[in-house]
Amino acid sequence: MSKFQNALESGKFVITVGLAPPPGVNPESLRRQVNILKDCVDALAISDNRGANLAMGALAASVLAREQGGEVICTFNCRDRNRLALAAGLLGAYALGIENILLVSGDYLSFGNIPEAMPVFDLDSVQALTMARSLENGQVQGGNDLNGAPRFFLGAVANPAAQPLQPQMIKCLKKIRAGADFLITLDGYDLNKLEAFVAHIRQQEVKLLVGVRLLGKGDVECQATNNPPGNLIPPEIMNEFQGLDETQALTRGKQRAIEMIRAIKDKGLAHGVHLRADHHVEIIPEVIAAVEL
Repeated sequence: MSKFQNALESGKFVITVGLAPPPGVNPESLRRQVNILKDCVDALAISDNRGANLAMGALAASVLAREQGGEVICTFNCRDRNRLALAAGLLGAYALGIENILLVSGDYLSFGNIPEAMPVFDLDSVQALTMARSLENGQVQGGNDLNGAPRFFLGAVANPAAQPLQPQMIKCLKKIRAGADFLITLDGYDLNKLEAFVAHIRQQEVKLLVGVRLLGKGDVECQATNNPPGNLIPPEIMNEFQGLDETQALTRGKQRAIEMIRAIKDKGLAHGVHLRADHHVEIIPEVIAAVEL
């Protein structure tokens, strides 16, 4: 059992953080972030070409983060791999000691910096979960036996803010039935929508981590000039950051994150939170300390 799985099953309120591998071969920025976070969070989720932007491979970055002392969740997307490549990657991850896996469909290539790339999507995220579970049975799809079987702790993504919610719930329940042990949601800003989502899955045997984004001036500016993937920052929150300088925006974003985490924990809406702070990872330990986790 991985440390992350043990933490979730122990009943503690878990903290994970999303980290993007570097857009090149220099690992120093990744190592610096791991050193900042490894002693105050339960796991680091290493993204896989998030936003369809080229970066170091998630498996290589996960190994580097693990060597640095971090507990990792390695992401595999279906956009860039057929089922053969996905299965090979999963087997390789387990052989390297990585049990925590997050399986996602992947952002569309139109969001990224190589839009002319060809998408694969041989499997969707539900089918990828099913395949990962079949590997645990010691067989590949064609019926051949594996030389040693893995044992994963599998995760998937959910979006409580989806409108309408019903199609998202159907997909989410399919992921749970396909074998997802935990769900990580996209960034959440509305507690009412989160409560409605939780009401649908409360009876399911799955652990839920709610996405909380530590907003800064860079996040607001990015949304104002682009169309980033994921849940957009609501207009009323965007307005709060208008006219603020970098320091003021970060202070406001930090306070918002603290309030959101406290509300999720106090209301018992999830088993933990998944934090994102793309531009200010060094602030995350302060947020965790302020919430007194």
